[in-house]
Amino acid sequence: MAKDYIPGPDGDFNSWQEIFVNYVVANSMALGISMSEKTELLDSKMGWETNYLTHMNSQNKAKGDTELKDDFRDTHESTIRKFTKKIQARPETTDAQREACGITVPDTTLTPLSENIVLTEPPPVIKPTCTAPKQVIIKWYPDQTVTDSEAKPQGLDGVAIWYAEGGIPSEESGWRFLALDTNTPYVHNVGNDASVTIAYKAQWFDRRKRMGPFCDPVTIAVTG
Repeated sequence: MAKDYIPGPDGDFNSWQEIFVNYVVANSMALGISMSEKTELLDSKMGWETNYLTHMNSQNKAKGDTELKDDFRDTHESTIRKFTKKIQARPETTDAQREACGITVPDTTLTPLSENIVLTEPPPVIKPTCTAPKQVIIKWYPDQTVTDSEAKPQGLDGVAIWYAEGGIPSEESGWRFLALDTNTPYVHNVGNDASVTIAYKAQWFDRRKRMGPFCDPVTIAVTG
């Protein structure tokens, strides 16, 4: 099927029709166009351009009205959120009132924790620092990203810390239990008077003192 010579989009059509009409009117005799036909073509052009201009003005107004509507919605939403915050913070507000308002009703149903959470939770991360001779500050974190958060995962009571003098031992029997700590950091006062390399590792424990998997060991040089 041959492509139509008349452009489809209105903007392209408007530019094209102006060129077409102007040329035909200016060369009407050479093109065999009578005076009445020329008048018909000019009237058609005027009718199109008037309605096209009206359409464009409506489009621009609609765009402006949409932007104005969006601005007012943002303002109204902000006001609604301010009132919602006040209503939610009010101790006397009931769930029935929240439902009637269509705002969030707090979920008061506690989801029971798995008894195996100590086994499935990723192990803690530890960062020992020698802050003074024979003293190590051991900070521990709840996840592998080492964020500033010190909150323990829900259902866990703290960490069990183990250590080994001389670096990471080749046998599990080389590790010695150091402490159960419920609040980071833990201070380890080293009994060895000489400078020594100490390895540390830790694991979560829950309320029943069940132990989780160990984190990767970390070593540090401790001055005597």
